[in-house]
Amino acid sequence: MLLLAKWQSAVVVAAMAASLCGGCAAGPNPADPWEKTNRSIYNFNEGLDRVALKPVADGYVKVVPKPIRTGIGNGFDNLVYFNVVFNDVLQNKWTQGVGDFGRFAVNSTIGIGGIFDVATQWSLPAHENDFGITMRKWGAGPGPYLVLPFFGPSTVTDSSGLAVKYLADPLTWLNPPLVVTIPLYTTGAVDLRSRFDSIVRFRNESAIDPYVFTREAYLQYRQQKAQEGKPAASTGPSLYDEDTDTTPAATQPAPQPGK
Repeated sequence: MLLLAKWQSAVVVAAMAASLCGGCAAGPNPADPWEKTNRSIYNFNEGLDRVALKPVADGYVKVVPKPIRTGIGNGFDNLVYFNVVFNDVLQNKWTQGVGDFGRFAVNSTIGIGGIFDVATQWSLPAHENDFGITMRKWGAGPGPYLVLPFFGPSTVTDSSGLAVKYLADPLTWLNPPLVVTIPLYTTGAVDLRSRFDSIVRFRNESAIDPYVFTREAYLQYRQQKAQEGKPAASTGPSLYDEDTDTTPAATQPAPQPGK
């Protein structure tokens, strides 16, 4: 599970969707040479989501109060946060790495396993980092677009991060029994799906071709992450940002010329 950036403006999300949908009827994308196979895997994942994951996630939202869901989501984000610290080090981002390690330590202890996000209140903000971004920092291109069974959108380069993420997971080294890990990871998947629900629903209702929408949103999102704020081909939040309340966030006035 990735630590996702939080966006609150549904207006900006809608604008991004409109720009993506403008290309939904376009021809083959050179970044997606395996489109036929990718579409088959995408359809498999979507079918699994419809018959299993989404119904369970909907039940989870109905039964579990939002404050508890927030704590559960915080805990899962914290569980995999050492992956962020590890990739900070690989990218020589020492100041951020120290802050991220402090965040992980504070939330793991005082925050009771990350359930309570104490670190943010202590001015230790969350960051997103992974080995796919590290590879790009080292000069690797994204590689062809790739849809993975169960995991969803990726690229050849980004998929290399799955092994690193596994090795950076504390549970890998603690090696708890399956009676612990299976319910834990299942709950994590259901929680993550519940956080994406309104954005996935928006995609399905708005996009001419949801596969193309998903691909373009993912590629743009990862490009922005790799560029770290440098101008990308297009801007705006991605389908892969965390689902939040749809109340638009307050925006700052645009800078005036000459100021």
